[in-house]
Amino acid sequence: MPSLIELFEPTSVNVAFVLILDLFVLASLVIVNARRGFEGTLPLAAFCLILFPEESKVPVFGLFDITTQRLVTLALIALYLGTRRHRDLPRNLPLRAGIIAIVLWWTLATVNSIAFVDSLKALLSLLLDYIGIYFIFAKSISDIRTVRRIFCGIVAGLIVCSLFGVIEAYGNWSVVSMFPAEMHRFGTSGVLYLDEARGIRVQSTFGHPILFGSALAMGIPMTLYLIATSTGAKEKIFYWVGLLLMFTSIFKTSSRGPWMALCFSLLPFLFFGRRKIRGYIVAMCVLAVIVLIVRPGVGETLWNDYAATVDDHSSQGQSYQYRYALYDLVIQKLNESPGRMIWGYGPQSFPYLHLSGTIDGRGMAFVSCDSSIAALLAETGYIGLALMGSFLAYILLRAIAMFRSLPPPGNQICILLCVNLFAFYFEMTNVAILGWGQQTILLWLMIALVMIYPSLVESEAASPVLLPQDNEDHDRISALSPA
Repeated sequence: MPSLIELFEPTSVNVAFVLILDLFVLASLVIVNARRGFEGTLPLAAFCLILFPEESKVPVFGLFDITTQRLVTLALIALYLGTRRHRDLPRNLPLRAGIIAIVLWWTLATVNSIAFVDSLKALLSLLLDYIGIYFIFAKSISDIRTVRRIFCGIVAGLIVCSLFGVIEAYGNWSVVSMFPAEMHRFGTSGVLYLDEARGIRVQSTFGHPILFGSALAMGIPMTLYLIATSTGAKEKIFYWVGLLLMFTSIFKTSSRGPWMALCFSLLPFLFFGRRKIRGYIVAMCVLAVIVLIVRPGVGETLWNDYAATVDDHSSQGQSYQYRYALYDLVIQKLNESPGRMIWGYGPQSFPYLHLSGTIDGRGMAFVSCDSSIAALLAETGYIGLALMGSFLAYILLRAIAMFRSLPPPGNQICILLCVNLFAFYFEMTNVAILGWGQQTILLWLMIALVMIYPSLVESEAASPVLLPQDNEDHDRISALSPA
């Protein structure tokens, strides 16, 4: 039996805190399922999947960890299997062939991995944490209203994360410090992320500021969509306040990639978005100019980041060059063996490659893989990269085709899905964003929505439930109804 001192050590207290949270989450899912049915639990599940950090976990017999995300996934699977209505849905699982091909190839890469245990964990995580989520959402959504509610759950999770991000930036306290500390690929969790050149960079419940910023680059357009389609004043106020927190947090991540991804994500709405959303974006641009005038320090920060990026001698400039050198080193490593060129070194094996090179004439150890493209290439080979690349490209092309085929206002969701996919793909070139963390769960949620949205439109006429009947859409809503 542990002593009282051992029982109340910080680690024990933190694990107890996680257990209490897990019980609360589990009870909430069960209660909502009993009251609203299984489909009604999906928005709450999306909220929890986005909110909780990777550190929210409980070790089981020292063999594996039950994270809060995995608990949510397991609870959803149990509730799904216990709900006859959803087991009897006639819809086939989309993307079966692509998913099976990726899983089989990852299995081959795992068998030949130089870090078998890590690769096996990555394979199991792919199956449970991501494909499991995709399966549940793709098989269970039968109502267009659920799609919007899932957006609400995702945005609510990101708003809470942004609140923690603002506290982190101005209060110098990280919410992750409440969870068990652990060493991960970016250092010790639960401590403030300090950058010599950029100061405190907020990461909230995410594993790195870039990952948090990437999720916000996907969440901000989603929030604008919800504001434009909300009818209640309280709901609009909540999302506007949340939007302010999200913009503050993405700025405080000091991450160039997410800033660029957000700008690219807003452009399609300026050309193809609803009148309300276009007006919101224009108003935000005007507000941004006012902020730059009133607070010149903001503009100075942006300019300094740009200047440092193009300066080969600065840390930001070397970080930028790091990614290009990384591709060369990965290709050189793969070319050492024909087998490795085919199946790579195994999922999550990059740290074991011990790559080293030079940047600006200085020797450097490449201990982190700042690109998901390079990671896929190193860990699953050329064929693995081609499989995943084709898989992701097909989903984006499908989303674009949906936008072109569906008339307004239903195609507005298609724009949102397109820009979310694009933002994630763009960030794959800047950071190892694929394969771990809440942002990867967000990607698989978007994939599920892309694959099932056309069938939802076909099965039920798009109505004011989908988008409010404002003047520009009133005469076109009927166009979504089946002929």
